[in-house]
Amino acid sequence: MTLDTLTLMFVTSLVAVLCGLLFILNTSFNRNDPPGRVWSLAFIAGIIAAVGYGTNAGVTDAWWGITVGNVAMILVVGSLWSGARLYNGRRSGFELVLIIAGVVLVVSLVQVPIGEWAGAVSVWVGITIVGTLGGLEALRARLRRNLSGRMLALVLWGVALYMAVRAVVFLAGGPETHVFETYFGTGTTSVVNMAFVVIATVSVSVLRAERTGGNAVGDLAVGINSAAGVLSAAAFRQAAADHVDRAARSGLRLALVGADIDRLPELNTAFGRESGDAAIAGFAATLRRAVPPMAVIGHPGSGRFLILAPAASVADGRAIAERIQTALVDEPLPAGQQIRLTASFGTADTDDNGHDLVLLTDAVGSAIEAVKVSGGNDIATRELPA
Repeated sequence: MTLDTLTLMFVTSLVAVLCGLLFILNTSFNRNDPPGRVWSLAFIAGIIAAVGYGTNAGVTDAWWGITVGNVAMILVVGSLWSGARLYNGRRSGFELVLIIAGVVLVVSLVQVPIGEWAGAVSVWVGITIVGTLGGLEALRARLRRNLSGRMLALVLWGVALYMAVRAVVFLAGGPETHVFETYFGTGTTSVVNMAFVVIATVSVSVLRAERTGGNAVGDLAVGINSAAGVLSAAAFRQAAADHVDRAARSGLRLALVGADIDRLPELNTAFGRESGDAAIAGFAATLRRAVPPMAVIGHPGSGRFLILAPAASVADGRAIAERIQTALVDEPLPAGQQIRLTASFGTADTDDNGHDLVLLTDAVGSAIEAVKVSGGNDIATRELPA
């Protein structure tokens, strides 16, 4: 049986609508957290894109359908990237998505006279950009340790690559060439979009369910603290931002130290989630004993911690990390913890990165990832350019 292009578009639209409605309803009836809200926006945009393209295909002179669909497609992929950033405890970065969507809107409106390909290249390039960024984000921090995060990275990169090649082939020979019609035409793209929608839905649904289910100590909060006994992600951001602001006005130096427990997913797999939770709680207790008394300790999620402390020199951040390493080795294992923990550490200070909590956090995160790539259980300092 051979399906014509309109039938494929209809099936793809139906899949997008059903997946979108299921995810949105599931998010609405459960805990409505920031990543879930932004990912719901991705599915709402997917439904709007399906309506826009479908209207253009089925209604004469409905030129606006392509413009609506083009802008909505940027919001689909961009929202997946933005939600991934929120899941990792970072800013949403949605401003970039809106800028790209605005460019696509203008180009699509200007190119309305050329018909069904109005704004096509701009939307493909936009999807390539946000899809590539989304794949990179899905391999950072918390998402990197999650199979569903890696699935999301693969599907975003796959779509980004397909759209990039589609744009090149289109610009090289136009939509009438055999290569474009065979491999990058509307029918083939509908199949690619269907696979993208299904895999992305499964990935973000599992991620949202794990996050809202409180499957790890790092994901739970008791008042302003995480369940591990230090400040939760939101409370730490508020307290740390205030410290950084006051330090900037006083000209004082601060150091931010990040610690990420090594091989936590393997520990959960080998000994169970309860052992992982016990390890996180024990690590937090070690931090509280090892860091300076006036330091602010935060728990962004799962096995990652942040410590903000006064610093007299660039060496102070590393000294704090070394004290934590020593405490992990010297202190007896807490009850219920089967193995001795190690961690990957990253440090940054305000003299090199400015009195900006976002820049400091990004620098520390980059340093931690560098340590993990090299095997973990080490300390790195990462300076960001001014």
